[in-house]
Amino acid sequence: MHIPQGLGYALLANVPPVVGIYMAFFPMIPYFFLGTSRHNSMGTFAVICLLVGKSVSSYAMNPLYTHEVLKEVNGTMTNVQEMYTDLEIGTAVTFYCAVWQLVLYSLRLGVVCTLLSDALVSSFITGAGVHIFTSQIKEIVGVKVAKFKGPFYMLYIYKDMFEKIWDSTPETRTTMYVALIISAISIGLLVLTAVVIRPWLEKYTKVPFPAELILVVAGVYASVNLQLPENYGTRDIGDIPTGLPGPQVPHIELFSILIVDSFVTAIVAYAVSMSMALILAEGEDYEVDPNQELLALGVGNLVNSFFSCVTYGASLSRSMVLRGVGGRTQFTGLIASFLIVIILLWIADFFEPLPRAILAAIIIVALRKILIQVFDLPVFWRRSRADGIVWIIVFLIVVIVDVDVGLGVGFILSVGNIFMQGLKAYTCLLGHVPNTDLYLDIDRYKAARELPGIKIVHYRGGLNFATRDGFKEEVIRLTAIDPKREVRQRDKILKNKKMQVRVETHVTMKRQHFISLFALPAMLFAPIVLF
Repeated sequence: MHIPQGLGYALLANVPPVVGIYMAFFPMIPYFFLGTSRHNSMGTFAVICLLVGKSVSSYAMNPLYTHEVLKEVNGTMTNVQEMYTDLEIGTAVTFYCAVWQLVLYSLRLGVVCTLLSDALVSSFITGAGVHIFTSQIKEIVGVKVAKFKGPFYMLYIYKDMFEKIWDSTPETRTTMYVALIISAISIGLLVLTAVVIRPWLEKYTKVPFPAELILVVAGVYASVNLQLPENYGTRDIGDIPTGLPGPQVPHIELFSILIVDSFVTAIVAYAVSMSMALILAEGEDYEVDPNQELLALGVGNLVNSFFSCVTYGASLSRSMVLRGVGGRTQFTGLIASFLIVIILLWIADFFEPLPRAILAAIIIVALRKILIQVFDLPVFWRRSRADGIVWIIVFLIVVIVDVDVGLGVGFILSVGNIFMQGLKAYTCLLGHVPNTDLYLDIDRYKAARELPGIKIVHYRGGLNFATRDGFKEEVIRLTAIDPKREVRQRDKILKNKKMQVRVETHVTMKRQHFISLFALPAMLFAPIVLF
């Protein structure tokens, strides 16, 4: 899975395809020693490569961004201005991703991923999946599309693609027909494998059927034997050098233009990898350390930037397969990386004739797990209207405006939602379920009954200076008991009692005074009468 995904996702990052294979080896070594997830398959991931590719397309081979290079001109060594190459921009982004992740680690901010809600992550990845699909559709159709940037750029891509199809010549139509046939066969075989072959084989073996790798090898042989580029004009991968790349210092002078892009890429790489690690650790006898994962990713990306690699992260599909076949430690990734080294040293150039339409088909079929997350929207909406609104807003901004803008807006909405939830916490009255020890929300569970003369208030949320008034109002609302009103009623009752006591005392005193008026003469005349 590393080979076909690496070749395909490297094209998403707008870097040479061999970079995707490099990424199956170099970052794996530091992650083996520093990472805390036992099941994460580290390497290329579509969304991360898409973000790197966005930076590469903006700044690479752009006459506005140049640097001095010492070259021989007319027999003399002189400094000349040259534009940055795709790989130079990619490694610079990776270097600053490493810097951001190491800074976050030093500040112990691994908890930052908790501020990215499930709704935000789901909508962001789904929106990024739409961008990935759009970037590969031209390879499926077999046309060359101009590069566009800015809001609504996907509409311009589709507009340009349809114009190229409409204005096609007999030669270009032949190329499109062949590309469509290759794509249709590839997608059909991959879907058949995913729906029929792999579920059937799971009954007999844990080893997954390597459909992607078989398809890549078959595509290479078909391209060579049928001479597809020469006869039909199809696009292949191109040059893939054998051997390992030597270390090169990345261009660190690009910080001012890459500061935002690298930060967004670093956060997304960490959030995706950390989320995957937490999912895979459920039910296993180990825990994932968020800050240690930041350190592992930061060191891995630092190594990447010096060895012609781009930002890496955990792959959803590879990690699930790794766990499914019984992998229990990162030794599995280490073994895979050494197998990749054997391929790089001796047979990497074997993949050069591979048609790009096959890689596009592999990427699009792998996107199905990302794109079907659009069906998570009803789940988030039923759970919370706020989560549903965040999902819709982030998805639309990611698709219409840009990926990094959508993430920024989503982060602000997520933090604001957390703040609002803290101000208005979840409260209810609890009732007892007969014949059990359960106390449940009486509004949601009809079997729960309030205990006579007792009000049990359940409060879930933070208690601080900002929430104290809301807490008090909720308790008053649920119990129908206002302390101030109770105090007023008590004071009124006490006042009435005091008035009643005064009246009774006054009446008693008057009665005693009246009696005393008759008692004194009676006491004087009593002896005379008796005598």
